[in-house]
Amino acid sequence: MGTVVVLAMGVAAIVFLHPADQDLDAGDLVARGVWHPMAASDLAGRSSPSVVWTRKAMIVWGGTGDTGVLGDGASYDLSSDTWTLLPPAPLSPRTGHTAVWTGDRMLVWGGSGVREGCEGLCPLADGAAYDPGSKTWTPLAPAPIGPRSGHTAVFVQNRMVVWGGAGEGGAALADGASFDAEANSWTVLPPAPVGPRVSHRAAATTDRMLLWGGSSEAVEGGLYLDDGAVYNTLTGAWALMAAGPASLAARDTFAGVWTGRQLLVWGGYGRSDACTPCLRADGAAYDPDTDSWTPMAPSPLSGRGGQRAVWTGRDMLVWGGFDTAVEGDGALYNPVDDSWVLLPPVPLHPRQLHAMVWTGRQLLVWGGAGADGRLADGAVLTLDAA
Repeated sequence: MGTVVVLAMGVAAIVFLHPADQDLDAGDLVARGVWHPMAASDLAGRSSPSVVWTRKAMIVWGGTGDTGVLGDGASYDLSSDTWTLLPPAPLSPRTGHTAVWTGDRMLVWGGSGVREGCEGLCPLADGAAYDPGSKTWTPLAPAPIGPRSGHTAVFVQNRMVVWGGAGEGGAALADGASFDAEANSWTVLPPAPVGPRVSHRAAATTDRMLLWGGSSEAVEGGLYLDDGAVYNTLTGAWALMAAGPASLAARDTFAGVWTGRQLLVWGGYGRSDACTPCLRADGAAYDPDTDSWTPMAPSPLSGRGGQRAVWTGRDMLVWGGFDTAVEGDGALYNPVDDSWVLLPPVPLHPRQLHAMVWTGRQLLVWGGAGADGRLADGAVLTLDAA
């Protein structure tokens, strides 16, 4: 719902301000750190690629280019600042797919692309595993759930758990399945206690999957959602989340990260009598052990969607996105202090729907949709303390 509109707006001809040219308020605190440009890759510019961090390299694959969906990818080695193209995948080009890292393989599944007997971009239900050690792809067993894009996938208890998304005709879905990579087999999940949705967020704890938010349709006209659920992978049982604080209005296309203790959600798009879409600039933290929410302190960032977020081990790091233009700023949120700190200006054009990972020490940003089209550059941020 929000995703389709945001992308269409994000690649329009918009005059942007480079972050270095923007004035910060005198009271804003800025984190100490240094950005360095990445080496150039041979990949075409793209938005919404899947991305994983292998502990050695960032792997990006697929996404949407200026001429259509893409089916190639590459790995970026941070230590040598070099890119290596991936071998051809046994998958058709696609966007709206997911990828998870198992510890030795990247699992790619679903998305939307060209499909026989279907016009335009259609939901897909196939996937493949990529082994960076042997540089080989292996098709996944057929899934027991229907084709979809805009779903979520997390890796928990040695299984990829897929849920929700948009199916045939853009209708939102409320089913899912888990995939055992060792056995190359799927198991259908029991029915969830929440309704169908797309553009929601999911996070993995040690033994649970947390779902929250989203919208009821993949196109404008549906409802934004403000509920969530917890799936226990050990017992196979679902439980409803407690209702969020009144300030946490319904939204989709927001940022969400797991801290090891809490699910943090921030930003996104919603709707009210006063705005369509509403640009959310607030957030809250959910503790699954107490089934309770805590509002976040106000953010120094403008309300937006299409941003990316990672957990650094201490802070939620949010960067990029789209409000009334593509943005190139970001901030750190510390849940212990309930405080925000702006990131230093970045030597990149503003963007949304980019690839972004945290390595344990640095932030890697690559690609995305800019004001004049898709981008193929990136940068590395090293913070003085993380």
